Amino acid sequence: MKKLKIITMAAVCALFASCMGDSYAEPDANAPAPFGNNELTETNVITIAQLKSRYATYLATDYRDGDSYAKVADDIKIKGIVTSSDADGNIYQELALQDATGAVIVAVAQGGLHGSLPVGTEVLVSLKDLYVGNYGKQAEIGVPTTNKNGATFVGRMSRFTWDRHCKILSTGNKVEPAEFAVGSNVTTWSLDADGGRLGILRNVSFKSSNNPKVDSTFADANGGAGSVSWTLNEQDGKKVIVYNSNFAKFANSRIPAGKVDITGIFKRFNNQWEILIRSLDDIKSAEKTDPFKGLPGKGDGTQGRPLDITRALAYAKLNKKDATPYYIKGIISQIDEVSLKYGNARYCLSDDGTTANQLQVFRGFYLNGDKFTSASQISVGKKVVILGTLDYYEATSTPQVGKGSKIISIN
Repeated sequence: MKKLKIITMAAVCALFASCMGDSYAEPDANAPAPFGNNELTETNVITIAQLKSRYATYLATDYRDGDSYAKVADDIKIKGIVTSSDADGNIYQELALQDATGAVIVAVAQGGLHGSLPVGTEVLVSLKDLYVGNYGKQAEIGVPTTNKNGATFVGRMSRFTWDRHCKILSTGNKVEPAEFAVGSNVTTWSLDADGGRLGILRNVSFKSSNNPKVDSTFADANGGAGSVSWTLNEQDGKKVIVYNSNFAKFANSRIPAGKVDITGIFKRFNNQWEILIRSLDDIKSAEKTDPFKGLPGKGDGTQGRPLDITRALAYAKLNKKDATPYYIKGIISQIDEVSLKYGNARYCLSDDGTTANQLQVFRGFYLNGDKFTSASQISVGKKVVILGTLDYYEATSTPQVGKGSKIISIN
């Protein structure tokens, strides 16, 4: 009897398998996406930058001062690639979308968005009848939301509304974070244009949190609704913070010691950058980068290997707004002014002492940073090593050593 039951069950299984056929075993890769509105077409598509330009007035208005959002009446659409993930709970009920021109946040009252819209998914968004506005000056797409105080601003749309307005175009697109800054360098990103982008801040270290109870973890897993923000040693804490939700899966993980590279969504909150990491994989030990890689000339800017003028000129012309002081060697080729009133000098350096391919030294000081007391302390033809920052004076298109440099040696 037992043997008969086994044979019968095997026959039933074989019957079901034959009925299911090949289509069950091998899904159709060309079938429409099971999420979103597959009826949407790629017509009237504008860039994210163009969208921000159209609604610039609303994006710049605080909700307490006037209308901070507007309904989209035209049949326009945007395309963007998802760069955010809510899998670890640090990003909540929103998506960060970006194209080649900028980024925008889409507010959706739905959890688990990473399931249907993982990082690298390209979506088409129909904007007609949605609202474009800002939350803390961060550009956002959603619907009007009223808080407990009666103030209205753009907030989360329902998942049903979102489902009608989006279409998945492709998946698996690779998105590389753009460089926000390195170390203590000031970023060149624009709060208006770049808020919401996927970025990376290199070679920084954690300083302190805004919560006296939290001194070694990202957030407080037992703190309830809320967040913990961390400042960084190398960046202005009033301008750049790392924002962590108490509900993030990594809330009670320890803050790493030493220098790290931080990848995340760089959101705007008024005049501050908030970095939202998506998971602990977004924080890695700092990679050593060579800012002079590929540039002509010699040197790495250290005292043992100062930059020659060829390389210093090439780097200054990049206009990276780098606040790092570098050692630079050259021959004084021209002296424009030695100010005994202010104790500084304006002169030029070149590799060969001629006036070709000169680097201007703007208001530099004498040995060890002392003030000049005599014009004869420097002269054309002298070989010097100086320590100063490299920048590019855009008004006159002049690569230069910024003011405040000092001579290390002269002979």
